[in-house]
Amino acid sequence: MMTTSSPTAVRDLEGKVALIVGGTRNQGAAYAEMIASRGATTVISYANADEAAQQTLVALEKYAVTAEAIRSDATVSADVDSLFEGVVARHGKLDIVVHMPGAVMKKPLVEFSDADFDHVIDQNTRSAFNTLRAACRHLSDNGRYVVMSTTLTSVMTGPYGLYSGSKAAVERMVLSVAKELGPRGITVNCVAPGPVDNDFFRGAETPESILAAAGHNPRNRLGHSEDIGPVVGFLISEAAGWVSGQTVRANGAMF
Repeated sequence: MMTTSSPTAVRDLEGKVALIVGGTRNQGAAYAEMIASRGATTVISYANADEAAQQTLVALEKYAVTAEAIRSDATVSADVDSLFEGVVARHGKLDIVVHMPGAVMKKPLVEFSDADFDHVIDQNTRSAFNTLRAACRHLSDNGRYVVMSTTLTSVMTGPYGLYSGSKAAVERMVLSVAKELGPRGITVNCVAPGPVDNDFFRGAETPESILAAAGHNPRNRLGHSEDIGPVVGFLISEAAGWVSGQTVRANGAMF
């Protein structure tokens, strides 16, 4: 598993309670380690893959923080409500939410079935809506919410049109909710990476085809979790209190 920090990292999140929705694989697991290394109580949720959840919990042990894994489907509002309520009940509060779940499907819009549409919207838009709404209800004052979007919303349509649209909707919700929660000192932001070299994007196509579609790519590689982690890490910090309603594009000038 890639990690974006180390056991000797500054523990600036001591006393905080963090929830990483989709925090058991790929970037989600890396960010769970980054947050735990900074001293926060770390709760990871997942829709399936119990083995990956247990592996991530084992990886968190070296940071000497309270950690737990909860099975919860972010596309199901009742699951999300129960997840957030449970975190607050067990740990007394909730300070940080990082939302990871998503799905990419590449093909011309005319070839999408109704079931395809439902799947992409559920995974990318509905899941973020569910956790944003729950965050409005349960985040502590001065809390932090970060959701993953994608650079593709601004540069690619065609076979990525539905995927891009589903993420663009998330970015607009973030802008709206940031204004709603601003009076409580809560920040709400998106991080929009370019393609990251992990199972999520490899399931859609090969790294070579992604790089070819990107056109000008000065780094000549896909991103990695450690490229994006510091952006997420900043947005959940106290130092980011004046950054809200933003979509931060982290793509190495790929697009």
